[in-house]
Amino acid sequence: MRFEYKAFTQEGTFKRGVISAASKDEALRVLQEQGFFVTYLGEPRSRLLEIFYRKPGLNDIYLFARQLSYLIKAQTPLDEAIQSLSETTQNFFFRDVLIQIYNDLISGVPFSKSLERFPEIFDAYFVGMIKIGETVGTLDETLIYLSKHLENQIKFRNKALQALIYPAIVFAMFIVVMLILFYFVIPQITKMFVENNIPLPTITKIFQLISDFILNFGFFFLIIVGAFFYYLFKYFRTKEGRKVFFDFINYVPILSPLFKNIYTAQFLESLFYLTKGGVPLVEALAIIKDSIAHPAYEYALEYMIEEVKKGKPLSGAMEEFSELFPIIIIQAMRTAEKTGQMTEITYTLLEFYTETVENQFANLGEALQPFLILILGGGLGLLEASLLIPLLNLTKYIQNF
Repeated sequence: MRFEYKAFTQEGTFKRGVISAASKDEALRVLQEQGFFVTYLGEPRSRLLEIFYRKPGLNDIYLFARQLSYLIKAQTPLDEAIQSLSETTQNFFFRDVLIQIYNDLISGVPFSKSLERFPEIFDAYFVGMIKIGETVGTLDETLIYLSKHLENQIKFRNKALQALIYPAIVFAMFIVVMLILFYFVIPQITKMFVENNIPLPTITKIFQLISDFILNFGFFFLIIVGAFFYYLFKYFRTKEGRKVFFDFINYVPILSPLFKNIYTAQFLESLFYLTKGGVPLVEALAIIKDSIAHPAYEYALEYMIEEVKKGKPLSGAMEEFSELFPIIIIQAMRTAEKTGQMTEITYTLLEFYTETVENQFANLGEALQPFLILILGGGLGLLEASLLIPLLNLTKYIQNF
């Protein structure tokens, strides 16, 4: 018999596949012997159902943290709270994960330890904060903070999408217009000229070649382009790919300061809540390092951790990375170290950078407009020339004839 399975490895990597076994129990035993934490095992599902079996996104994790904080605040036992959430979640994938966490809890596994098994869902920062909440007995407050943290991330993401909606619509309309011209207009014009033995201008010949290519190989070209962007996206999610991506972003004038401020705000937000919760500075920096997705900041934090361990002030360690941490932050940290007001000063900086990022997102659409005008105007101008020049030549040809 064949059984489809979905499981997590001991490192937390999600796996799926099909296994052959004499029975369902035998299949489960084989998978467990391989070190898998099985979340689903059964007959192969219809591919149509896979639409509903997706990894939880930010919204799912946000709702989970918020609802769990309410249940714990109402003094609901943690295992019962997790079980209730597994029964109410609309995400089938997340439901299976919560069932696994529930099974861990009733087996005596700490909550944070169970979350560590699913790093593709709960990042190091989320797990680290839960671990702190368990230790000091403030799990409900920790979950409230985490829900606010995730809410801020969702807001940033939505602002980015809003800023890109107008450019995306304009660009999509441009592509549609170009395709209509390539499919219907240019073939008719070139056909008329060829039948009358009228020479085509060079620019029209170029667009004719593009039109012929789209007509003959357009479908395969779309498949190739789609596959290219799919694997490019997957590559950018790897450690090496992230480095290449951010190296490229550093050369884009509009995006470079935006991304720098986003990660600076993330650093300040994490530092504020961790120090406010009484987490030692070195441990706080380690948690931030594991949760931040920017290679340059990861390297900087790794260096700062070692320097702080040696007794160097945080501000002194940050000075080595002035391209990541502006002088205003370094000076503010130096003041915080002297006055002992690390939490208050960090929060003030956080408010400033959060507002800065929001303003940059608001202005992103306007900043992209000149590039859109240049690209779209240039493309349409060339296409217009490829159509008008032959028509003018045709007029001259008729007059001479």
